[in-house]
Amino acid sequence: MRSNIKTKCGTLLGSGSLVALCLPVAAMAQDAGAGIEEDAPPAIIVTGSRIRGIEPTGSPVIGLGREDIEASSASTTTELLSELPQVFNFGATDASFTSANNQNANRTFGTGINLRGLGTESTLTLLDGRRLPAAGTQSQFFDPSVIPTMAIARLEVLADGSSGIYGSDAVGGVVNILLRKNFDGAEAMGRVKFADGFEEYQAGLVLGKTWGTGSIMVAGEYNDRGILFAADRDFYTDDLRPFGGPDLRSANAAPGNITVGGVTYAIPTGDGENLTAGDFTAGTRNLQSAYLGAGALPAQERYSAAATFEQEITQSIEFYAQGFYAERDGTLAASALAAQFDVPTSNPFYVNPGAPGERVTVSYSFVNELGFERNPSSQQAYHITGGLNAQLGADWSGNVFYAYGHDKERSFDRRIDNAALTAALADPDPATAFNPFSSTGNNNPATIAAIAGGSFRVDTNYGIHEYGVSVDGPVTSLPAGEIRLALGASRQEINFQDLAPFQSDFDRKINSVFGEVFVPIIGGEGPELNLSAAVRYDDYNDVGDTLNPKFGVTFRPVESLTLRGSYGTSFRAPTLSDTGLPFNQYTQFVDGSNVLRNVLFLRGGNPDLQPEEATTWSLGADWQPDTVPGLSLSVTYYNVDYTNRIATPGNDRLALQKPELATIVTLDPPIDLVNEIVAGGLFSAPPAAPEDVYAIVDGRKVNLGANKTDGLEFIGSYEGFTDWGSWRVGVNATKILSFDRTIISGTPLRDVLDTINNPASFVARAYAGAEVGGLSGTVFVNHYGSYDNDSVTPIQDVPAHTEFDLALRYTLEQPFAFAENITLSLDVQDIFDNDPPYVQNGNLAFDPNAHSPIGRTIAVGLRAGF
Repeated sequence: MRSNIKTKCGTLLGSGSLVALCLPVAAMAQDAGAGIEEDAPPAIIVTGSRIRGIEPTGSPVIGLGREDIEASSASTTTELLSELPQVFNFGATDASFTSANNQNANRTFGTGINLRGLGTESTLTLLDGRRLPAAGTQSQFFDPSVIPTMAIARLEVLADGSSGIYGSDAVGGVVNILLRKNFDGAEAMGRVKFADGFEEYQAGLVLGKTWGTGSIMVAGEYNDRGILFAADRDFYTDDLRPFGGPDLRSANAAPGNITVGGVTYAIPTGDGENLTAGDFTAGTRNLQSAYLGAGALPAQERYSAAATFEQEITQSIEFYAQGFYAERDGTLAASALAAQFDVPTSNPFYVNPGAPGERVTVSYSFVNELGFERNPSSQQAYHITGGLNAQLGADWSGNVFYAYGHDKERSFDRRIDNAALTAALADPDPATAFNPFSSTGNNNPATIAAIAGGSFRVDTNYGIHEYGVSVDGPVTSLPAGEIRLALGASRQEINFQDLAPFQSDFDRKINSVFGEVFVPIIGGEGPELNLSAAVRYDDYNDVGDTLNPKFGVTFRPVESLTLRGSYGTSFRAPTLSDTGLPFNQYTQFVDGSNVLRNVLFLRGGNPDLQPEEATTWSLGADWQPDTVPGLSLSVTYYNVDYTNRIATPGNDRLALQKPELATIVTLDPPIDLVNEIVAGGLFSAPPAAPEDVYAIVDGRKVNLGANKTDGLEFIGSYEGFTDWGSWRVGVNATKILSFDRTIISGTPLRDVLDTINNPASFVARAYAGAEVGGLSGTVFVNHYGSYDNDSVTPIQDVPAHTEFDLALRYTLEQPFAFAENITLSLDVQDIFDNDPPYVQNGNLAFDPNAHSPIGRTIAVGLRAGF
């Protein structure tokens, strides 16, 4: 029985692999300068179990250590984790702001981890086993990029449902970030990354000191990324004609367009004064790109720091503390503000190119008056933990801790003030009235300032207090080894404030108790069989209680082969944002004819929401044959049945086109119903006139969804040694077998695998590399499988996409008396600068969820240890 996990196993993939299966020895690693601390404790907690010294029974843990982090060209922790095929780019990302998967709610450009395609809100992220303050505009996820990479000892990814151990959110799995400890010395790094129209700068420093009874580590990092403009990428456009698609540029243009009796007339270029009906031609339109002046990626400037401290108080009691602080400022480059409105006859510039008495509607861009929009955002996050570890005797250990985390997010979008616009249109004074027929921007500055006086702000505060106690140790001995037990209890107190556009303040209290037992059934020199069982009870003061078990089994018929399995239930409690106040918007959706329609969009929370629930199980095998040293193979089958999912089916800009969403769309709504909703308030921008509302779309959160998925995950590597050095090859691949989903209660599950805005069935990352002396090089192959774009008719076949990366490292060992080593790095991502395949993705010519808009990127770096 391998209770002391230091004694067996190791990293399956070699140095620089970026993908390693973290078996016990990898979990033991502690930094000591540039090496590994050999005096690490004999038994520690590994992700997936609360019993010290026990490897997770039945569940594999994918690990990334310091060598993997330093070998990666990733700038942030999130980017590093996103290189794993188990992590899908659906949900919170700073590269996509479509309505798919609620990405348009990510107003502060955070990035989250989405294991197995189940959503960022269904992946639990921990810092050394502790919960972190939720981030994102709606506090749905934690953004790992706030942790400086210089501070991280390793990352452990448990792609398995684990609410029986960790509680809410651990449906898709768990990401555990473990900070460096026992680090003695200093290390600095700097890197410059650039591509066509894009650049990024990164610098970091870590300092550490160890002494006989303790250690301290402090790390900081700075990252500055510029805006990547849409104009710098041919595929970032809504004019799809060069790709064989339609022209989806907007009629909200400068000069604009007049619609009278269903007929459109392009407004001629000029000052818009003294126009007559003869100046217009029926059936003409001016068009303007919605991406004119906009960015494909926002600018990001990040400051982050992290620290750890450990000190023995007595031989049996140790005090520890750790935490991080991070700030992020971003700027989203957006196109000019635009609006569609009626022009009354009182307007001194009024002109009607159609039949007299008909309604005159103008579609207009304010680009000449206001220029392009630059929307700022910011995040401030911090988390501190302090506690005591105690040796209680008889090999029992105890822990008591307190943790507090806080996340503050702000963003600002300038909006059109409809009331001011209506007043300026009705103003009979030509000196102060708004002239919508001009294309020269010659309107009164004070009038324009009033019209652009509206705003949409994100202003949230999220705080979490957590404290708890736990004990673990042996209960009794069996012939195969010791039965070990862990017991604990904790309490969380959460506060969420949403201060814009409407103020709300919510609190939640959660009391939890948990237990886990490890039972060795067969052990000794021959076969080995271990069982584990965990259970956790969580009692919420607002959404009820839940009990979730998890069971695991590991069987080793021979030393080189491990067979494993797990079963459990998981849940995700609705966040305080999910249950918070609703709000409504007056905006535009695209109908079945690709025409923008004015809709009353009902959004926000639902106080009646209940927790999501899931049943998960997995089977797997790990093989390291003695006859082929250096070969490691691992395969896992998983199955997830996810019900009662919180969904926002109406948060879909194509809702007017989809028959399955007809139940939440009210076309041509009665004026009385529109007036009733408007009178209820909670509007970021009410309609100028009730008759302008083409439809009411209900996009509020509801427990309607269900998700069933299963698949295979494969990790393989081989490392060989020769007289001239070493070489390595490996692969990490995910093959999803099914991904069935429904977002409307009562409708059958639909297979959405290999469709746009859903997971591709096959994603893989392979590598081949070699090391000769101080020089190492690795070539990576990233493959994203083909899928169907079923958002268009006929369905578009999107081909598979393969990209190649290169990582070169040259290390000088102790080149100077004061330096341990200096490593020079050169990284090239997307070596051949392949454009992503054409996808008619709404009004965009590619799919940012499947492919990066950056293209070939070159990074040059330096890392030095002292």
